[in-house]
Amino acid sequence: MRQMMVWVAMIALFGGAAAVLVGASQPATSEGAARMASLTEKDDGGRVSANVDEIIEIHLAENATTGYRWTPESFDKAVFELIETTADYPHGAVGSGGQAIFRFRVIGPGSGALALRNWRQWEGDASVVKRFAVTVHTGP
Repeated sequence: MRQMMVWVAMIALFGGAAAVLVGASQPATSEGAARMASLTEKDDGGRVSANVDEIIEIHLAENATTGYRWTPESFDKAVFELIETTADYPHGAVGSGGQAIFRFRVIGPGSGALALRNWRQWEGDASVVKRFAVTVHTGP
């Protein structure tokens, strides 16, 4: 009987330790952390829903060495705020491609489009080779 009680205690102890370890491996979230929606070229022309304070991150393939870069074309400044534009070129070799990354924060309720264009800015509108647009429906 005593041996069975020892086994039950050991199982409870190891089970509790495993639960702590599993819980520790999960990412911590804070109450005020903004949610993020990540979009790519496959989302072009689509519709997404977002909440106020949510971040919308857009990843688009580009090759800046050709002179063609993605830039915001239009967005409703009462609904969205452009908070960051970055590029990721993981290979670093001349001529290699990467991606442009845009982060918009939803700052107000409403609906609006986020539109970007891939172009050589110094050549004007005639140089646009691609466009990306998505309609975002937001709430409070």
